[in-house]
Amino acid sequence: MEIVKYKGLHPALKEFVESIFYMNRDANEDGFFFQVALPNYECFLSFECDTDFVVRKGGDLDFSPLYSATIIPPQFVKTEIKGKNIKAIIVKFKDGGFYRLFKIPIPHFQNKCCNARDAFDCEFSKVYDQIMEQPDLEKKIKVVEDFLLKKVIKCKPFTPLDVAAGKILLSQGNTPILDLASNACMSVRQMQRKFMEQFGLSPKQYSKFIRYSNARQMKTLFPHLTWGEISLRCGYFDQMHLIHDFKSITGLTPFELVIHPSNSNAFEAIKESRS
Repeated sequence: MEIVKYKGLHPALKEFVESIFYMNRDANEDGFFFQVALPNYECFLSFECDTDFVVRKGGDLDFSPLYSATIIPPQFVKTEIKGKNIKAIIVKFKDGGFYRLFKIPIPHFQNKCCNARDAFDCEFSKVYDQIMEQPDLEKKIKVVEDFLLKKVIKCKPFTPLDVAAGKILLSQGNTPILDLASNACMSVRQMQRKFMEQFGLSPKQYSKFIRYSNARQMKTLFPHLTWGEISLRCGYFDQMHLIHDFKSITGLTPFELVIHPSNSNAFEAIKESRS
């Protein structure tokens, strides 16, 4: 699988978009690929350029095709993906960035991948058609970037809620919710409601995902560290606290995630382009 990050992201988008990248995955020697995408708290927008694959979410019996333009909100269950190839342009939003640009509460999607054409009527159909008309990847990405820039003009301003999310990130998911609500001049209930609207998770869930993501990233970067050492560096009380969080999010212990590489999340490893 090749994932190439677009380096020319417009400065006006950097407040809302983490990256735009191109994913290219072909079949294995047996004619198809299979992978499992783990639960994650991030939001993506995917434009399928040339794909032949199906997905099945945890609890579903059958596989179903993905849409040509798909909104992927935070996912709380594992997703199985199999097919012959994936070629897609994917926008990875910063936390809360999708809501600020498009003004659609994240719970509206009910943690399910959504056809962007249904959410935005004919707007995404026009964008997708423009993408497919372009002869090369750089021009295709430019269409996506221009589309997002038009949304920036009318976007919601930076709010105390974004500041609260930033504090959770900086504290590795260990800032008391009462302190966050007080600093944002909100009640705890109001903070939870607005946080859910913008991020698709409660502050407690968001904090748990931040710790979990930091721990996985640290293990990837420093494989010689034990999970006990990682638990202390990532804000857990101890290793059992880390194991409990991993199992509650993925259904697996951290040791099982390392043993089974097919469990890696398709959106984690990003290869920098040389252009």
